[in-house]
Amino acid sequence: MKYRFKVWSEVSDKPVFGPGRYRLLSAVRSTGSINAAANEVGISYRRAWAQIREMECLLGYSLIASKRGGKAGGGTTLTPDAHDLMKQYERLCRTVENAVTASGANVTE
Repeated sequence: MKYRFKVWSEVSDKPVFGPGRYRLLSAVRSTGSINAAANEVGISYRRAWAQIREMECLLGYSLIASKRGGKAGGGTTLTPDAHDLMKQYERLCRTVENAVTASGANVTE
């Protein structure tokens, strides 16, 4: 038997950050584009933007910085706050995984 777990955070009973949104921000970080990130995680561009806006609204700070196209081209990067949020999430997941593993259970995230 394997144990599975999913860790997420909420503000006022609304989901803010979890595995899906972590994957979205990771994809933005690696692609430099919300559109490419949405394609990578299998959601629409509109849904990706909505999730990012909702996270920013609930957290009270920006997660992305976008630069419009033009001669030099556009792009999207994560803010330092977004990087910090992702690191905190990674640490929390590792802590939970280590606790479950220490109990002797087989774990898959």
